[in-house]
Amino acid sequence: MLCAIRSISAAKKREASLLYQVAEAKKDAALKSRFLSNMSHDIRTPMNGIIGMIDLANHYPNDLEMQQKCRDQVLESSKHLVSLVSNILDMSKLESGDIIEQELDFDLTEVLSRANTDKQILAEEKNIDYVVDWKRGNLKHVYLVGNPAYLERLLTIVADNAVKFTEPGGTIHVWCWEKSVDDSHVMYEFVCEDNGIGMSEEFISHAFEMFSQENETSRTKYEGAGLGLAIAKKIVERMEGTIEIKSKKGSGTAVTMTLPFKIGQPEKNEISKTDNGTRQEMSFEGMRALIAEDNELNMEIAKFMLENNGIRVECAADGEEAVKKFEKAQPGYYDVIFMDIMMPNMNGWDAARKIRSMKRTDAGTIPIIAMSANAFSEDIINSRISGMNQHLTKPLEEAKILAELKECLSRQESGPGSAGSDQKKG
Repeated sequence: MLCAIRSISAAKKREASLLYQVAEAKKDAALKSRFLSNMSHDIRTPMNGIIGMIDLANHYPNDLEMQQKCRDQVLESSKHLVSLVSNILDMSKLESGDIIEQELDFDLTEVLSRANTDKQILAEEKNIDYVVDWKRGNLKHVYLVGNPAYLERLLTIVADNAVKFTEPGGTIHVWCWEKSVDDSHVMYEFVCEDNGIGMSEEFISHAFEMFSQENETSRTKYEGAGLGLAIAKKIVERMEGTIEIKSKKGSGTAVTMTLPFKIGQPEKNEISKTDNGTRQEMSFEGMRALIAEDNELNMEIAKFMLENNGIRVECAADGEEAVKKFEKAQPGYYDVIFMDIMMPNMNGWDAARKIRSMKRTDAGTIPIIAMSANAFSEDIINSRISGMNQHLTKPLEEAKILAELKECLSRQESGPGSAGSDQKKG
């Protein structure tokens, strides 16, 4: 009698591995197919609205009321497209992991103010009561070290969802508080609570998945592509925090985010937080701005927005020309520089560094504001590091340009060197 024994453990492991790879490949293929289908629908729907409204406006050239209605619809559809593109790019970047982490000093109150201001306006237009409850959280440590761009994006996503899915007449409350603190770190909890349409218990477990939407018909109302919470989850993980959703169908939703930060130090010459009245009354009449922009259409738009507010504008076709114009001008000749990022010969970041390194009295204090199609969080951080005071993303909005300019000029007036304080830390 002969007996032969052969181990097939290795073969079984290879077989199991192959089956797993096949299953994953099918899953990825299904996700890609779903992505393309969703994006086709979500892009074509607002594009159809834009094209249709333009055609409609052409049929009624003398009807001012119809012209205004068409412009409003085109603007709404365009904003939806911009939001969609931003979400797709953010998700792609976070999924790939191709991100350089940066930590900067920042003021938590300024981030909270920026994140909530736009949403308060949107909520008011929808007849929703949007309450920022400062008293609910005792913010003892507002000067932090971390990624302010990530934090602002996260809070904006959550607040945006609350506004979208709360009916007119509803209420949204947002607040944050210090959950714990030690000698060098503080743990903050951020909460956004609404009495909107809510989610079912079954859907909550899928809420952070890509393209997840409890009511698929909501796409027809431009309510998003189901990427917001997936992006929020990725950002929270990168910030080493947690995010939790509590919701009940028809009763509302509460989103709680817990995030750790290092404790920072206050900036010198910090602006008084009660100076809002002065900022609102600030006049730009007679100011001189230098714009560096290689795209003629974008240059024309930015030039019009500034000149419409009494600002005299000079133009540069790229970063190199902007540096030369600033260098040749007398100190104090320019009051502000608006800088595109992606330009030939010299990009905006390098141009800002060149200007900041010049040995002249206004090199460290003149406000430099990025206005770029580069909209990733790391792009905003890189703008700060390069020496820029603020980062505006295209498409440009006149109100935001003026608000950022007021902020920069207020900092400049608060004391010598304050306008350049951010970039020096970077």
